[in-house]
Amino acid sequence: MVLLLATRSLARGRGSLLLNPSKIPIPLSFRAATKFSPSYKMSTLSGSLPVVLCGRTTAIGKPVSEALLPDYEVIHFIQTNEAVLAELPHLLAGRDPQAAASNDVGTHDYSRPARAVIFGRGYEMEDIEVFRKATSGSASGPTAWVVGDPAKKPKSNGPPPPAGYAKVAADLAKEKLDQWKASGADKDELFFY
Repeated sequence: MVLLLATRSLARGRGSLLLNPSKIPIPLSFRAATKFSPSYKMSTLSGSLPVVLCGRTTAIGKPVSEALLPDYEVIHFIQTNEAVLAELPHLLAGRDPQAAASNDVGTHDYSRPARAVIFGRGYEMEDIEVFRKATSGSASGPTAWVVGDPAKKPKSNGPPPPAGYAKVAADLAKEKLDQWKASGADKDELFFY
C-alpha cells in the first residue's frame, strides 16, 4: 500500500485535496461519498457479515457463533464490560482488538470491520447504551446492534438456559440482522430479540 501525503489547495479555493507528486485533485467529499456508497455496502455485505458477539459464557457463545454461520461470521467473542469498551472500537474500525483472544469462540479474522454487534441477555441495557456512546465514530460503516430484549432477561439467580437455547437465540439474532440487511444496512440501528 502506498501512502500519499495530501495538502489542501487553498489558493485554488475549490475544496480539493492535491495528492503529491501527481497533482490529481480529489474532492473533499470523496471519503464520505465512498464510505456509505452502494459499492461500499455491497463489498461489506457480500458473503458472510462480520459480527462481534458479546456474552457471558463460552458455553453459550460457541454454539451461538456456530449457529450464525454461514450468513454471519463471529470474528470475536467478548465476555466482560471492560473488554467491550477496550476492544469493540477497534473491531468496528476494522482493526484487531489490541488484546490476545481470551477464548476460542469465533474466527479471529480481523481483515474486515465488524458490521454488527450481538449482545446476549446477560448484558444490561444501560451498559449497552454506554458501549454505543463509547464507540460512536469508531465504526467504518453503519452498525446493527442486536440486543436481548430486557423484558425477557432471565433472573440472575435463575436456572441455566434450557437445552437448545443457543440455537433459538442465534435464530432470533439472525432474523434481526436479515431485517437490517433487507432495509439496506445503511444506518445504525438497535434491535431487540
